[in-house]
Amino acid sequence: MKKLFLLAVLVPMMSAQERIMVIADPHVMAASLHDNGKAFTDMMAKQRKMLDLSEAAWKEMMALVQTSQPDLLLIPGDLTKDGEIVSHNIVVNDLILLKELGIKTLLIPGNHDIGGTSYQYFGEETTPVATLKDNEWWSYYESVSSGLVAKDANSHSFAAEPFEGITVLGIDGAHNSAGTGYLSEQTLAWILNQADAANEKGHMIIAMCHWQLMDHFDKQGSLESACQLKDAANIRDSLMQHGVHVVLTGHFHVNGITTYRNGSDSIMEITTGSPITFPCPYRLLTASKDRKTLQVETAYLSSLPEIDDLYTYSRSWMAVHAHDMIYQMAPRVWSRVDEMKSKIAAQLGEAMTEQLMDCIPDTEEERITLVDKHLGSTVVDLYLLHSEANEPDHKEADSLAQALYTGMNNMIDEVLDAKPFIKYAIGGTIKSLANSMAQEPLQSLVEDKTQWASESPDRTDDLMLYATIANGYDPIQHRCENVNSRPSDAHKVLRHGQLYLIYKGHVYNVQGQKIQ
Repeated sequence: MKKLFLLAVLVPMMSAQERIMVIADPHVMAASLHDNGKAFTDMMAKQRKMLDLSEAAWKEMMALVQTSQPDLLLIPGDLTKDGEIVSHNIVVNDLILLKELGIKTLLIPGNHDIGGTSYQYFGEETTPVATLKDNEWWSYYESVSSGLVAKDANSHSFAAEPFEGITVLGIDGAHNSAGTGYLSEQTLAWILNQADAANEKGHMIIAMCHWQLMDHFDKQGSLESACQLKDAANIRDSLMQHGVHVVLTGHFHVNGITTYRNGSDSIMEITTGSPITFPCPYRLLTASKDRKTLQVETAYLSSLPEIDDLYTYSRSWMAVHAHDMIYQMAPRVWSRVDEMKSKIAAQLGEAMTEQLMDCIPDTEEERITLVDKHLGSTVVDLYLLHSEANEPDHKEADSLAQALYTGMNNMIDEVLDAKPFIKYAIGGTIKSLANSMAQEPLQSLVEDKTQWASESPDRTDDLMLYATIANGYDPIQHRCENVNSRPSDAHKVLRHGQLYLIYKGHVYNVQGQKIQ
């Protein structure tokens, strides 16, 4: 089996053969579908995605592709807002132009691309529009998909060889998924067979799936189950066992890179944020000539024709619109009460526990208001921090974690104020349980370590790294084993949407050129 070892380096140096650009979740909504009227404004008020800028952002990304001339463009799904034919037409016409310029493309559908319900928004009216049907996918995108060698009969999954020595596996989790990522047994078996065939040829395998297969912070899958494929852990393990060690994903609109290890084997997931969600990123990969190394860099869409500073604009937009997450999160917070209830009952008895339950607000609206009051601003700030990626590089990470613990404790105090005896008797126990339940996912997030509580947590750099994939034994193992983090005297900063590296008092760009 192949082995994957990661080394985050200050200025990755390698002899490049193919350059690959990754654009995830562009969510193109044709500007012709709205007039900026009330219906559209009402829809946008509940969006974290800057859909009003999506066509302009897509056109700007296409201009960047033409300027930078990558050898391959990969798009892991959610090409459109909700599968509108008119939006798909924009995407496919631009990809035809790239093909004419000699730039190859491979892409897969996401949960917003096929068979959805979508509308046009004029004035105060919403009117349904035609969306792409499941059986129309390949009629739109086969002609712009480069190097296809096999297509799955049961989904839109594919195997492609865009270059000699590289196989791209497109894993379609959207087929008949009703919005939730799902792979049938037949499709998974087909994908594994394609992986085996690629390994027999000695190819570097790059898998691509819209949904994530791995947690990018501990318990992410249980907190945000919609971000992952159903049965993600088993699919991850199966891919790894069949020699797939790099998976590109999207869907969650956050940059993250995490590595799962099982003995001497490992698999790395590179998930990429959206160009219409703060901080508007895309990825640049470089595959070496010998197909043993992969360099990963992160870049950002920094401006649009009418927005000079997209980083600041998108951050401000997200700070306002991410607040709607509270309404999604609050029911999950209270769903944890049942778990706490059984633990409290085991310690304090049923009678005391029932009195505790009487303190909890009855209506969902009251519960949401309570969560928003004590946790709302902190949750939004944590989401912004997570969107930036490499959380420990930001000085506010620890203070935000503490703010969440404090907010939880204050919320518990307010809930128990109605019954001072209960508050005095078990308030400390409730806080201790609540804090212990939050500790693993929260500390995993702010420390950017998966398997946080284990003896060897993973800290893979989210923005820039150099991955070595070697057959059998490779002496680099002994040099890389314990240096997955950056050196302690170096760190990365994001300034106005551009990534820089600070090392020994000097600032460098990602190409290694000293700025100051």
